[in-house]
Amino acid sequence: MKTLAKITLAFGLLSTLLTTTAANTLAVTPKPQLPKTPPNEQLKVQRQSGNCPKTFGIWNTFRYYEGGGENTVIADTLAIALPAKLVSSGKKFVEYRGTLKKAYATCVGSASSEGNTYRVSFQKGNVYFRVQLPKDTPSNPSEISDRTILASRPYVRWAIAD
Repeated sequence: MKTLAKITLAFGLLSTLLTTTAANTLAVTPKPQLPKTPPNEQLKVQRQSGNCPKTFGIWNTFRYYEGGGENTVIADTLAIALPAKLVSSGKKFVEYRGTLKKAYATCVGSASSEGNTYRVSFQKGNVYFRVQLPKDTPSNPSEISDRTILASRPYVRWAIAD
């Protein structure tokens, strides 16, 4: 009888452990990876002075789900600058800076996406990449859910509800 109780207790503990481990594994967000393809969007750079790149590449993806969607953007700053650094962030914005490579160090200019969610500025030998979410409305709240440096480039994930 004692053996049966020990076996029952062991199986109970084991099933609890397996259930907890499975639930925790599902809650983990997958680690972001840099796409193996070239950036899928090119923002046209408006040059004011100096030597500027003609375009600025970003990887931009959107995943729909019931009630909203999730955007992921990676800025290809490494093509024109040294590794990016996070400058500042909040619930509705995040900004990165990278020191421009010698060929573009004199660039003064800007670029932006349709709707101005993604903004790029070139000034004082640096490139700045900023994600600025619109103000919330009752029907369309949004927030930045993840920000990091991915392969020396700015990475931002943000969500919006419908």
